[in-house]
Amino acid sequence: MKTIFQLFETGAEDVFIGRIQFNGQIGCPLPLAYVVVLICQQGSAEWEVKFQAYRIEKNDFLVLAEDSIALIKGMSNNFSCNCYLMSRPIAAEIADGLPSSLFAYLNRSPFLASKTHFLSYLAAWEQQAVMIQAHCTTHKRAMIINHVRNFFLWICETAGDINTSVNSDFGRSEAICWKFWELISAHHKRQRAVAFYARHLHVTPYYLSQLTRKFFNDSPKTLIDRQVVLEIKKQLAQPGKSVQKIAEDLHFADASYLGKYFKRHTGVGLTEYRKQRN
Repeated sequence: MKTIFQLFETGAEDVFIGRIQFNGQIGCPLPLAYVVVLICQQGSAEWEVKFQAYRIEKNDFLVLAEDSIALIKGMSNNFSCNCYLMSRPIAAEIADGLPSSLFAYLNRSPFLASKTHFLSYLAAWEQQAVMIQAHCTTHKRAMIINHVRNFFLWICETAGDINTSVNSDFGRSEAICWKFWELISAHHKRQRAVAFYARHLHVTPYYLSQLTRKFFNDSPKTLIDRQVVLEIKKQLAQPGKSVQKIAEDLHFADASYLGKYFKRHTGVGLTEYRKQRN
């Protein structure tokens, strides 16, 4: 069984799935992957996340982001968790298609107590996650993406009215950020300019940049480009679709410009990426 520090010493994968313990880490801020899901398997612990106190017991879970300040204040001797560490690239693919209100909800409420109706789903989900990690090869990454996405969709189904709880708790600045995220989802196939989104939000590009760096730890342009790259990857996965057609669908000037854009953001060309995927 590894500690969370050892996971980062051995080199991060896109996803790590396994049991961890927290020996010698009381009072120390934990190093985190881009997204971390911790599901308590036994024992209990007193956590502090973003300066809020939480007590986690068997089947409770935490969803943490890389900018979360998370530490353990105290724990039982047998405390251990199943851990799901996700890098930025795979987390972005998992997030594609999930409601923005969910991210806002988890940002404010990273702790979820596993209620009775959630337990059977949670047990089955964890068992399947282990099987995918251990036995799948050819389609492993796609299966993990879909599997983790289903986990978050289940949270949406069981956490009550997320939209209401989120909207009632937002300040104006944070509300602008989440509205920006929704606009990206709706318009990224046609619009890649920050000015377009700032205009629809009735703010300046500079002010929007300040907000997204504060709440998302990224610039507006980075967030837009990340979604566009994901869309290109999805369309490249369609075997019969030409690069020229993808360029037209995403409103690039031509296939050459699309290729340069994709390589600038991913480090690989369109043809090379398609071959790797196949």
